[in-house]
Amino acid sequence: GIDTLLVERVSRASADQRTGRAGRTAPGTCHRLWTEQEHVARPMQELPEILRHDLAEVVLTLKAGGIDDVENFQWLEKPNPKSLEQTLTLPTDLSALGHDSKLTGIGKKMVSFPMHPRYARMLLAGEQYACVRQACLIAALTQGRSILQRNKGKETRGNRDDLLGEDGISDFKRLMRAWVFADKNHYNADACRKLGVHGGAARQVKPLYERFMRIAEKEGLKVNTRAPLDEDLQKCILLAFSDHVARRRDGGTLHCEVVHGRTGDLDRDSVVRDSALIVAAEIREIEGSRDLNVRLNLCTAISEVWLDELFPADMEEKVEAIFDPVLKRVVSKQWKSFRGLELQSSMKQEVDPQQAAEIIAEEVLAGRLDLHKWDDAVEKWIVRVNCLAAGCPDYGIPVVDEEARRAMVQEICLGAVCKRDLKGRSVWKVVKSWLSSAQLEMVDKQAPERIKLPGGTHAKVRYEAGLPPVVSATIQQLYGLEKVPTIGFGLIPVVVEVLAPNQRPQQKTQDMQSFWKNAYPMLKKELKGRYPKHEWR
Repeated sequence: GIDTLLVERVSRASADQRTGRAGRTAPGTCHRLWTEQEHVARPMQELPEILRHDLAEVVLTLKAGGIDDVENFQWLEKPNPKSLEQTLTLPTDLSALGHDSKLTGIGKKMVSFPMHPRYARMLLAGEQYACVRQACLIAALTQGRSILQRNKGKETRGNRDDLLGEDGISDFKRLMRAWVFADKNHYNADACRKLGVHGGAARQVKPLYERFMRIAEKEGLKVNTRAPLDEDLQKCILLAFSDHVARRRDGGTLHCEVVHGRTGDLDRDSVVRDSALIVAAEIREIEGSRDLNVRLNLCTAISEVWLDELFPADMEEKVEAIFDPVLKRVVSKQWKSFRGLELQSSMKQEVDPQQAAEIIAEEVLAGRLDLHKWDDAVEKWIVRVNCLAAGCPDYGIPVVDEEARRAMVQEICLGAVCKRDLKGRSVWKVVKSWLSSAQLEMVDKQAPERIKLPGGTHAKVRYEAGLPPVVSATIQQLYGLEKVPTIGFGLIPVVVEVLAPNQRPQQKTQDMQSFWKNAYPMLKKELKGRYPKHEWR
């Protein structure tokens, strides 16, 4: 299209440059219409133009010149890769590029138009649907501010309804009628005021409209003389803005889902408020008090049938088993989508048992569902297995990693399709089936839950993932222990946590001889006076 001037926040560098202009010919003062805090938050410099502007027209020109690999093109200032990827999406959506990124027949025609590819596509569609004049006027109406003023009184709204109508087909139909009215009245201020038409903005549309018409005629497009059918005009708009197709979430909200995973709100003044499926010619970010709001403007009602007709390669039908968080069960969802935008869907409760088990298992692993019998005891046993597997690799104990956990949980969940089915599911049988009977016996003996100390105490062994096992015992219980205990065929030394008589940790060691020789005398001196009734050797 034609670049427009919008009110935007300049960078600090631009603001400083404008400050200098205040004293260019004589001493002066520059007044900034923002706070110092806002000034500090602004970017230091503007981004280069190539990083800010839509490069769709440039990309098509390069493709037409035989340069297919635009990603590796030797740009003077290389665009952001993500922005370039998004830039390639638009020509594809406009059918200028195929899904192989090659220039299509339509794309070759579009390149010759001295305008943004979006409007080149619109004019070509205008010829196809015998509405070139209307396409040129729509293109002109999108280049500047809206010619219809917002928030007008009841009388003005009534005049608009009487003279412009409200057929619910497209915001453009009302705009076009408003412009024709203003043009016939030579942009007279009183006449324009009656309909709430911005006379200056309407006046600026005419040379733009004439320019688009000259381009259309120069490119050899057949200009229609009769008024087109509404459906033909709607399809023409759709072909030019198919990357802005949106679906209302429901009739009670203006919130919309937009193709390519975006969202936005339908403008409350739009005439297509009752349409479920629309295409927006303008998607604007409006700064609110807290964040940015995305607004869909200049909207046109469309039909799903037209998407099937015009973009068959972009339609997708899929059947997939999913977990419904509301029903708390796995369901089979069948949906139809256009460029990632869900158009319609249906759900059935009949699902493949294996698929259901895998999905339920993922919900369990993600913590959204519970296996009540997969408790702390199971986790501790798994840590014991992994400790033995890591410390004694030659004995062939299999590690219970994330993949193994997933396999176990899937087996436990086999036959379950909903949250209720998980209640009472046996866990130990499946978990222990990961090992052979010989390996289970090995875990019991070589990664014991308790070990016997010289004084006869059976101390509990604490296992933690990735750490050596730990035994906690009081100094008195450790008398006679000359070496740290070991597990796992004597290959895994245990960390001894030395406790005071009050069970509070004093020290950890894996060298008992060094402890008795160096640390014990100091501990004895410190603790004996506090605990005189305990044995001290």
